[in-house]
Amino acid sequence: MGDNVSKVKRFGDYIAAFFKLGRTERLAKEAHRNMRATEERFNALETRERQLRNGIKQMVQGETQVLMARNAELARNFVGLSRRLDQVLLASQGTQTQPPPPDPAAKDAGGLGAVMDSFYHRLENKYRGTTSDIRNRLRVYLPDVESAVIRTGGKPVMDIGCGRGEWLGLLNDVGITAIGIDTNPVQIEDVQSEGLDARYGDARSALTEAKDDSLACITAHHLIEHLPFEEVLWITREAMRVLAPGGVLLFETPNTRNVLVGSTSFHNDPTHLRPMTDPVLNVLFETIGFQPIETRHLHPHERLAEFMAKPGFDPDLANLMFGAQDLAILGHKPLRET
Repeated sequence: MGDNVSKVKRFGDYIAAFFKLGRTERLAKEAHRNMRATEERFNALETRERQLRNGIKQMVQGETQVLMARNAELARNFVGLSRRLDQVLLASQGTQTQPPPPDPAAKDAGGLGAVMDSFYHRLENKYRGTTSDIRNRLRVYLPDVESAVIRTGGKPVMDIGCGRGEWLGLLNDVGITAIGIDTNPVQIEDVQSEGLDARYGDARSALTEAKDDSLACITAHHLIEHLPFEEVLWITREAMRVLAPGGVLLFETPNTRNVLVGSTSFHNDPTHLRPMTDPVLNVLFETIGFQPIETRHLHPHERLAEFMAKPGFDPDLANLMFGAQDLAILGHKPLRET
């Protein structure tokens, strides 16, 4: 009799456990559904937040671009007024509005100028690199110039400080009309002997004589560090007038963020006046009204990869010592006023 009671009790326990298990399972399923619903609501909120964040970001970027374009337009208007003021002042003083071309005889007074020109030609040949090396370095700019020529309807390029003519030769090879300007008659003669359009003169004369909106690009490779800042400012301002809408002003100069360049190679040229850094050039281009403006750090030292691969050698130090040797800044004259 006792065994039967125990069996009945155990059976009752099984029944109770079964119902408890069913209830637990229902509760578990309900909890799972609630959790899934909460997760879906959370994902929806997260998606909405991301969309709002992206929308705000795009709105800010759009407003920033509009503001930058507006500031660039105001800068161009100011620059145009400053140029007209210069012309009025020069006219009121009876001064020529166009400077005369440089006089080789005056430069060569006493014969020292000829020695200087010959010295500089030798210096470039010995330390700047071979003509082939320089051509290879300058190829990086061909897409920028080709695009600018297309945008401006095939207008020519002016290279001021054309030196040995490596850039003129590259442009000639791809069918782009280009004019080179330089004050060194020794180098001009060599460039002309290659059938390239190189002319004796300085940047101020060449740009003053150029017509409004007449050029696709104005380029100056390793020139601005030779000039007083006021002259660089004048060239940049005049470029805005001479470039056609869609045109590009390109300056390349030694990158003195590279310690070896700043401490040694920059000073191998006694005609260098001062380094021109990217912060200075960016503000200069912004002041004149170029927009957009692009900065590039180019041509690392051949030993950079070697030091980057050295175990334990700080990559920041490697870049500081052997990183980009050249700095380039490209400013665009907008296709249309915004």
